[in-house]
Parts: sequence; structure tokens; C-alpha cells
Amino acid sequence: MKHIVSLTVCLLTLLAVNAQTCRNFVLPRFNYNEEAMAAVPEDKINYWCAYAHAAFYESDTVPSEAYLFNISQVANKTTGEHLPADLVVDVESLNYFVYNFEQFQLQYPRGNQVLCFSTPNSAHPYLVLRSIEQMLEIAGQSL
Repeated sequence: MKHIVSLTVCLLTLLAVNAQTCRNFVLPRFNYNEEAMAAVPEDKINYWCAYAHAAFYESDTVPSEAYLFNISQVANKTTGEHLPADLVVDVESLNYFVYNFEQFQLQYPRGNQVLCFSTPNSAHPYLVLRSIEQMLEIAGQSL
């Protein structure tokens, strides 16, 4: 039931995001190269936007199937700077493409591993990173 509610919230959030915001959100996936991104069809940009927005949700508990990490293990892919251990998460602005979340996921090659990050100063103490499989499913359903 929690997954259905999370999926619904995610889909409603995606509807509220305009095209320009999606382009800005997806730009880090292209290493901030606007020319490279301009060559990609708009529907692909929208797909990657949906994919990134599907990445996270917050939780009061660690999902039973999840592996737990500290949020301070996550680093900005461009600067290498790690997120602070006392980060207050905002899942609406946290950008999957800016940080090395995919690197964590690729440790589990089947793509179906849920990961969790401790965020004790946030409204909910855990940031859950959906599996690649779940992100693909949500992104596909949202378009």
C-alpha cells in the first residue's frame, strides 16, 4: 500500500513539473553539456526527468529488503564533495543525476536492490533510493 501511495505522489509531482524544469533537472545527466542535451528528443528528456523524480522517498523505517548507508557516503559527481551527515532531505529538489546514487545501485547488478540512507535530521530519518527496476517502471508508467 505504501508503494501505491508513493507512486501516486510521485506521478502527481511529475505532472506539476514543467518542461523547462525537467530540462534543468536532467542537464547533470549530460555533464551539464547543453548542446549534447539539445540533440536528445524531448520525450527522452521527459523520460529521464520522470526517472530521476522516481528515485527517492522518505521513510521512518528501513525497508526490510534495503541495504543501509550513511548519507555522507554520497558525493557530488562533479565536485566530489560529500553530502553532510546532518543533511535535511528535500526529495523534490534532491537530484539523482547530480550525485553518485547510480554508483551505489550498480554495486547490485540485477537492478532490483532498494537502498537506504540515514538522514537523522530530516522529517523522516531515512532516504530510500528505489531500485533501478522500480525507477524504470515508475518512469515508464508516468509517460
